[in-house]
Amino acid sequence: MRDGLTRNETEVLALIRAADGPMTAYQLLSQMQHGNGAVAPPTVYRALKGLEDAGLVRKIETLRAWAAVKTDASGVVVICDDCGTVRTVTAPTLFETLHQSLEAEGFTEARQTIEVHGSCSDCTSGHRP
Repeated sequence: MRDGLTRNETEVLALIRAADGPMTAYQLLSQMQHGNGAVAPPTVYRALKGLEDAGLVRKIETLRAWAAVKTDASGVVVICDDCGTVRTVTAPTLFETLHQSLEAEGFTEARQTIEVHGSCSDCTSGHRP
């Protein structure tokens, strides 16, 4: 991993961390254009790639959006469809079982992405406004 972040990576990371939930590339682009003028989509995608490679953000595949990584990025991504909260839940036995099943089928995995949509405890208990 390289030392430091580029100016664009720093800005994108700050925007994602300040957001209430995951952000799409075009939401990031819109916010960057407010501050910097002419910013093109490839600029945002390059910054996101660098941040992913550094382990600072992860792509939420089903939302086509990115969220800041707060802890170890491995695990099951749980997404609340009511409030938009995204968390990572540790599930080591799930991943081990999946790995063994794939191996038994002769399938070589490149990466694992498991995302579960539903409602968080705050939303189901009525604690969210």
